[in-house]
Amino acid sequence: MLSISIALLAFYVILISYFFIGWMLVVARKKTSSAYNNLAGVGFSIIISARNEEKNIEACLRSIIKQNYPSDLFEVIVIDDGSTDKTADIIHTFINQSRSIGTTFNIHYVKSDLKNKKAAITMGIGHAKHDYIILTDADCTRNKHWLSAINKFVKQSACKMIYAPVRFKAHNIFEKMQALEFAGLVGIGAASMELKNPNMCSAANLIFEKKAFNEVNGYQDNMHLLSGDDEFLMHKFFKLYPDKVKFLLNYDAMVTTTASSSVEELAEQRKRWVSKATKYENRYITLILILAYLFNASIFVNFVWGFFDDFYFKLSLSQLLIKMVVEFAFLSQVARYLKQFHLIKYLIIAEPLHVIYVLFVGIAGSFGSFEWKGRVG
Repeated sequence: MLSISIALLAFYVILISYFFIGWMLVVARKKTSSAYNNLAGVGFSIIISARNEEKNIEACLRSIIKQNYPSDLFEVIVIDDGSTDKTADIIHTFINQSRSIGTTFNIHYVKSDLKNKKAAITMGIGHAKHDYIILTDADCTRNKHWLSAINKFVKQSACKMIYAPVRFKAHNIFEKMQALEFAGLVGIGAASMELKNPNMCSAANLIFEKKAFNEVNGYQDNMHLLSGDDEFLMHKFFKLYPDKVKFLLNYDAMVTTTASSSVEELAEQRKRWVSKATKYENRYITLILILAYLFNASIFVNFVWGFFDDFYFKLSLSQLLIKMVVEFAFLSQVARYLKQFHLIKYLIIAEPLHVIYVLFVGIAGSFGSFEWKGRVG
């Protein structure tokens, strides 16, 4: 057991160090990027697949129409993905109010009965008139420079797909620990893209060329899966355009979304994320997830075995301490650029809980079902 524990610890240290290097390369690219003075903008079709978002959709739309970007160069297409609450009424009221005061923003409501988020997004893209698609979620808000920052990067990089930063709102300790964890996931996604081994991204802030979406056949081959409207698509883009899939490190390009409000909601969300772990075409991602899971499992097993043999209790604490140190080095860099460095102090609380959380979600997400807004996967 000792040799296995040490091997798993060594793997995890190397893995986080690998992500750290990738993140620093992202930062270096940002620092060396040249200024772009051509203010001409590209056209964006912003697709929002909304399901039962009566609490969030209005704030989302307001943050979009406040953009300091030419109104004729972007449109908003809201796909109502089978909502059973007042989402549709709120969207219609917002559109009518905008028209009544003479605004020139193009906001379109489309009803979908397809009962599948990927199908709803595909429908939205079918209605899109601009060259670039932006996927975002109905519970996301952003500052007024969002589109300008994305446009600048599109012009600089000519990328086919861009993953822009996402962060969680955080009010209490439970949400702050989620926000810290999610900052790490954003950092891992960015680092992996930079190192040409992309493994994760988020459809809360994902930009891609509409023509390229059709070239990779969109969500074909994984339309039936309830999760993965972001990562499976990213892998298809990377396979065809390996040098044109990048992370945009710019605070103005960030969107802010809501953390889970309860343990139950968090568990269902994470089970949905984990459910696609065995569906990746690139098996190295599945292997990494399995080894990371086994590392956390070894910490727990050694802790339990420590009640019978004090050596293993010390081994478990040593593993946890080293895990905390390497994750602190990585997370502190990522959180600083996301302007969430204040969350680092919660790492000492989050670390032991994270081990238990990983064990539960790993099993439940791989072998159990999950519920997402009334749909079971």
